[in-house]
Amino acid sequence: MRRQPELALALIRVVVGLVFAWHGFHKIFDLGLGNVTASYGVAGVPLPLLFAPLVAVLELVGGPLLLLGLGARGLAGALALLTAGVALAPLVAGRLSLAELEVPLLLTAGSLAIMVGGSGSPALKDRSAEVLPPARNPGKRKG
Repeated sequence: MRRQPELALALIRVVVGLVFAWHGFHKIFDLGLGNVTASYGVAGVPLPLLFAPLVAVLELVGGPLLLLGLGARGLAGALALLTAGVALAPLVAGRLSLAELEVPLLLTAGSLAIMVGGSGSPALKDRSAEVLPPARNPGKRKG
């Protein structure tokens, strides 16, 4: 049996990117940042006025970038921290609910896999050399 780790990472990246993009879209355009901020406060998230918009924008912008494979390792690291915090919030508040933990834990694991393993292939970053001309290095001038 032949292994295809690059394809597996790409599949994880695309699905995780789609989920983050959808969550960000939902927070900003469906629920509204005011409602998200209020729910963060109820959930015990510290500094909800700061974290609600930060999380929503990171998800909305980072999800599509991750899906495309642009800046995948860095974005995946930031998103892993974000979802780990979301998973911990109910525990800190004294609630242990698998329903509240399963999606953040899956997104954290998927993000960590991308952070460690890379974006996989195919990714838009793999095509950049075909689209962009090679960088010129003029070197030191003689004189």
